[in-house]
Amino acid sequence: MICTVGTSLFEGNLARLSIDSSKVPPNWPKIKEAFEKKNWELLAKEFLEISPTERICGAEINTIEEAKSKNWLSLENLFFLVSDTDNGRNTGKFLQKYYELRKDFSLRNIEYVVVDELQDERPKDFKIHGLRNLVRKIGEYIQRVGGPEYVAIDATGGYKAQIAIAVIIGQVLNIPVFYKHEYFSEIIDFPPLPISFDDEVLAYHADILTDFERGQVYGSDELGKIDEKLRVLLNEILVDGQKLYELNAIGQIYLTGFRIRNPKPVNLVDATARKRPTFRDDYYPIGFKEFVEKVWRENSWIVTANSLPYSKQKSIKGIGFFVKKDGEEYKLIGTYQDRNNFGARFRVHLTNESLKALTWAADTLNQKYR
Repeated sequence: MICTVGTSLFEGNLARLSIDSSKVPPNWPKIKEAFEKKNWELLAKEFLEISPTERICGAEINTIEEAKSKNWLSLENLFFLVSDTDNGRNTGKFLQKYYELRKDFSLRNIEYVVVDELQDERPKDFKIHGLRNLVRKIGEYIQRVGGPEYVAIDATGGYKAQIAIAVIIGQVLNIPVFYKHEYFSEIIDFPPLPISFDDEVLAYHADILTDFERGQVYGSDELGKIDEKLRVLLNEILVDGQKLYELNAIGQIYLTGFRIRNPKPVNLVDATARKRPTFRDDYYPIGFKEFVEKVWRENSWIVTANSLPYSKQKSIKGIGFFVKKDGEEYKLIGTYQDRNNFGARFRVHLTNESLKALTWAADTLNQKYR
């Protein structure tokens, strides 16, 4: 179970704990002392004396306890995603200690990880980096345990935007997502919704989406007319009268979701009859032939490659790969530009020329060579 974690346990519950609090636990003086001294192990031991269903235990413990009773859920690992704040880190330390002491769970792994820039002091960094880092972390854990079918998400704790992102990931990857509002008597799981992404957006824009994911910003003059489907994945800001674009959290979900759903297309296998790349009798950029042959040599699912006629030189921006639709046929195109800004294109032929396989290859080759 991957859990988004807030700080209400500390800030809303324990910081306000006093003898006048409603339903105060019998061991409240020891709890308060451990909390004020930041002794998380002692605090965890004191929490063992309280029913995990009590509201004072916080949303995360409450939700996990109820999820544990689901007869279809075999809970083996707990991963807590905490905010990039002091209270976030401390809450993570406490939850890890608490569940290490909960021997009734028999958990294999109990971890917390700080999501960089998931904080409320710098809203811009939260929006641009924090939410995208959250997506990456969730994606890493999903891949680590073997795929979406082995994961459930507890989206009860944390910032509202953090919860929303977790819910969208769950819907896109068909992962059960639990949630419990403080006034709910029980947890709910979100019903499946018809949320899906169009893989053609990644296919056609694989090269620049790789740049966006790495933090590059493009101006409207560089992108020209933007595909409306691509625009959904980007933030748009105005700087000195020019529109600038950067990847947003939905864009990161789109990329992460594609890679998790397609670790490698089933029908993309090693080629049995490979043929060295061929080149037209033209003048080529410095290192072009060597690069094309390197790509062919290092990826066994590439059958061959061939150079393409020159056209639209200005649109070539370095090394990159994308899918082009030519009539009813999809083609994987590579670009190369030398130090003199002289560029050329080539086509890459795979053992499987389906759109999904070509898209996977474009994304994979961009990550490797761009």
